[in-house]
Amino acid sequence: MQKEQMKTICDDIVKYLLKVQDFTPGEYYGSFWSEKAYHGPLLDYNAGGSHHNRGAGSAALGLWLIGKKNKDPEMMHRAELAFDWLTSRQHSRGGYFEIQNNEKPSDWERTGLEELSTIETAFVVHGLGTALLNGLPPKKSYLDCLKKAGHWFLSIELPSGSGIFPHHERSPYDTLNATLHSAESLALIYWTVKEVYKIPIDIFFQGACRGIRHTLPLQWENGCYPYRDYGYSTINYTSLVLWCLLNTLDVIPEKFRKERNVFWNVEKACSFLRNCVNENGELIWEKNETSTAKHNIWTYIITSNVLIRAGGTENIKTSEKIVAFIIGKKSKSGLLPMRDIEEEITECAYMQADFLLFILPFIK
Repeated sequence: MQKEQMKTICDDIVKYLLKVQDFTPGEYYGSFWSEKAYHGPLLDYNAGGSHHNRGAGSAALGLWLIGKKNKDPEMMHRAELAFDWLTSRQHSRGGYFEIQNNEKPSDWERTGLEELSTIETAFVVHGLGTALLNGLPPKKSYLDCLKKAGHWFLSIELPSGSGIFPHHERSPYDTLNATLHSAESLALIYWTVKEVYKIPIDIFFQGACRGIRHTLPLQWENGCYPYRDYGYSTINYTSLVLWCLLNTLDVIPEKFRKERNVFWNVEKACSFLRNCVNENGELIWEKNETSTAKHNIWTYIITSNVLIRAGGTENIKTSEKIVAFIIGKKSKSGLLPMRDIEEEITECAYMQADFLLFILPFIK
């Protein structure tokens, strides 16, 4: 029953993404328009929409995978157009701007200078690399995009060789999910370029290893991966670190399984996540979530994703509880809302695109 209900949600998300794909002639052709944009810490969905780079990465991958499964050439073509748009938006240095409301690039450090984002770039790489490994035509523009992104990730590792990859340029913090996004991206770039284009670039693989070796020991005794190395308990970013790690293991499992304590760290994180879920499948936010992700449905879906992928009776049982809660939150439109409280907002394209990717393991 859950599988069928989640498939229905996926179908409705796909319909929404196809509806908001932008084919207006000009600079946004092939991208996705988000009527209700969002960017923490403001949590203001009504401050003006945007075409998000990361949203296009997730949406294009979702459309490609579903189009291929359903043998739908039109959907696959639309996914390819979105990837073409993404390659055209890449900064000359190799990264991507994190887009906030009204098409404005982020300025977390308030410097007024250009600020490329690890997270934005990582979601683009995740979409493009995974699609290439699943049959996306291997254009030279895609190869160039992945190589430039890989070199950009290595360029922001500070100190050089440390395995610390910041959230964005000029960030002074050791942010765990940013490092794991970078590690996943570097591993995926290494493997995609090697397998699809037959070009091995070992420095990307080594960068991924450094990121994982640096981050795993920062896990707390209770299994939480804090938002930053000095604190902030979080369900959201523990799940995100775990998602990046599992993605990396999926891409090149044999080499990363040799990394010390990887599976011990995974189960320890799952234990923390299980303890953050009540019997009704609702996340226990108080004390466990100190980031602006509190109350986001996004957190429910990624947490259920990593628990079911990690496997084991208790993880799967907890994941199913979360899924039941998610299904109960479905709006009349068929889309999931952005938050578990307050105003019902659904028209946020990049979050819906991520929902689609996180839900796919439940309907395979």
